[in-house]
Amino acid sequence: MRASISLLRGAMLCSAALCSGPALADGAVTFYGVVDVGVSVDGGGIAGTRTRLTSGMATQSRWGLRGVENLGGGTTAFFVLEGGIHADNGTSTQNDRLFGRTSVVGLNGSLGSISLGLQDTPLFTTLNVVVDPLRNGVVRSNNLMPPTGFRAANSVLYRSPNLHGFSGDLMLAAGEVAGDPAAGRAIGGSFGYTSGPLAARIAYHRKNNDGPGLSGTEPARNLLLGANYDVGMARAHVGYEVSKGRNSAPLNNGAAVYGGVAPVASTDSRALLLGASVPLGVSTVVLTYVRMDDRGVLDQDARQLGAAYMVAFSKRSDVYASYGVIRNRNGAAYTEGNSEEPGTGNRQFAVGLRHRF
Repeated sequence: MRASISLLRGAMLCSAALCSGPALADGAVTFYGVVDVGVSVDGGGIAGTRTRLTSGMATQSRWGLRGVENLGGGTTAFFVLEGGIHADNGTSTQNDRLFGRTSVVGLNGSLGSISLGLQDTPLFTTLNVVVDPLRNGVVRSNNLMPPTGFRAANSVLYRSPNLHGFSGDLMLAAGEVAGDPAAGRAIGGSFGYTSGPLAARIAYHRKNNDGPGLSGTEPARNLLLGANYDVGMARAHVGYEVSKGRNSAPLNNGAAVYGGVAPVASTDSRALLLGASVPLGVSTVVLTYVRMDDRGVLDQDARQLGAAYMVAFSKRSDVYASYGVIRNRNGAAYTEGNSEEPGTGNRQFAVGLRHRF
């Protein structure tokens, strides 16, 4: 189950959904998705232990349509429509939006690709593909290092071609506030190198916090540096994030689940991730450590330790088990969540079955 370096290179050029488009026959439309269902046991919350049959812990359950058309001269047009599913009860995720994960149309050619619509930000892609060995599934890094924006609506994204291992991307997302084009606007991008055993990238995201009747607010900014390296017996991962400004590090769970005062989101923080992915034949062991360092007055720091074990039945189906625990300090109230849910306490055990189609 070790990710090949070619997969990492391809993922940085475009999202997994977009990359598969050019491989389709001209004019073909493909139906695809993931169904992931299992049992989650959350402990440490004020209400006690909670056991649930839940969906999308290792990979958010989803379904989608994608297609491509050859326009000639090495240029193709493509589209992707993807929505999330609570597979345990059949309802939609992303606030019941039909295609709340991805909704884009674009062009791809020798000079790179451009896509328009709702899509992942370059910083979130870097966090998923380069930094976090669990790709923000079980024991996700987002528990302690959430970016300003996972996805951006009303966005335009350009991705460069791969030039001797180097690639970059640039995103602009419109705020669409009448009379103030800067309000709510977000910009971001990333640049990196992938070759042989190494993948390294730097990403930035900035979002204007102004809105209707609100101006002069401090913007949210995230800077992320990350790399992973195949050392032979394992792939080592590291990431370091600097977050500043209001909404730069939103809480993964805004409820005070430990009986204290309501938690406060940091406006000046640093986060570090260390991880390792160890392939053992058809099995993989993943270990992660995340440290959240709040530089604000409250100094609400947290540490997360996690482990996951996955066994592949095939390239499309596998089972997994994981355990994560968070140690909060000075009134911090971070919860142990997974790809789909924020969790209800500071500990979580998960076991599930995942199938890709």
